[in-house]
Amino acid sequence: MNTTSTPSNQIPVEKLGPAGTRGELVVVAIMEHEARRDADRLHDKVPRPFKVFARLGKTVLVADSIKGDFGPEDGASYLYLPPTVVAGRVRLNGGMMEFKKNSRGEKSLVEFECTATSLQDAKSKFLEFALPFLDYEAYVANCPIFIQSIRVDDLNNQVQSIDYVSPYRASTISEHLIEVSKELAPVYAMYREAKNSHSDFYKFLCYHKIMDGLLGTLRTALNHRARKLKIELQRYRDLVPDDPEIAGPYRTHIGTPIKTFFDKVMTPQFRNAIAHFITKDGSILDLSSPETIAKHTEIMYVSEVCVRQLIASHQQLAAQLGVDNGT
Repeated sequence: MNTTSTPSNQIPVEKLGPAGTRGELVVVAIMEHEARRDADRLHDKVPRPFKVFARLGKTVLVADSIKGDFGPEDGASYLYLPPTVVAGRVRLNGGMMEFKKNSRGEKSLVEFECTATSLQDAKSKFLEFALPFLDYEAYVANCPIFIQSIRVDDLNNQVQSIDYVSPYRASTISEHLIEVSKELAPVYAMYREAKNSHSDFYKFLCYHKIMDGLLGTLRTALNHRARKLKIELQRYRDLVPDDPEIAGPYRTHIGTPIKTFFDKVMTPQFRNAIAHFITKDGSILDLSSPETIAKHTEIMYVSEVCVRQLIASHQQLAAQLGVDNGT
């Protein structure tokens, strides 16, 4: 894995987390005569100045490298600044955000300044400030606006964080050995739809629908066919897999039935909230809220591994019938 900034470095792709998951690369600068420990600089809680840089794009950035030194020419958008304007500046509640443009005149880079106590605090303040403004501009201009990458600079401690999405790995598949099940074809279609989406909210809904089908209608139909054929199926316990990448809040569910996790966590806390603009407690769903974004990012990976476990389990059960899954 190459970082394309100068200087560059090599990072084994395995250290960047499972393919498609979001991560954060933190860089601590080595400075001459610096007496403080790296840990003290990283965990400094004193309010201090931060700068946040966000690269805009017309599409989602899919890259096999992490670039931290992006500038105006690296970004793009459907929004233009007038030819006579060098940058657009927005001030609100003590925060300041500035839009820079590329050589084509497109808004391409957002710079934000604030006082915060950590990298995450500064990023949250940027999202709270910038996303409502970008949401409104997307509506007015009737166009998508993607934040492709975010860099946060701790100016006092010379510490920097860069967001990234772990790259997908290349695979070799022998097509002549593949037999696609008619029954599972809609499942595979929805799985690919989830992987093609870069919205955690939409991706979660796809995974939820897949699990709903595999735990309900498809499993019932498979059991019915087994009874009709007088075949005693060897059952598998569908448990939340033990995976080290599962986020902390959901590790207590490892080893518990996926059906229980689906019914008690995924559906009431996430699916029902996304399905309604106003929840039962009267709160309004804000997809640009940093808390909402973080919450759905955390559950994404455990949802995916549960989906893959259920698909594998269904394939194994269907194979025992000795017939095509779609018949």
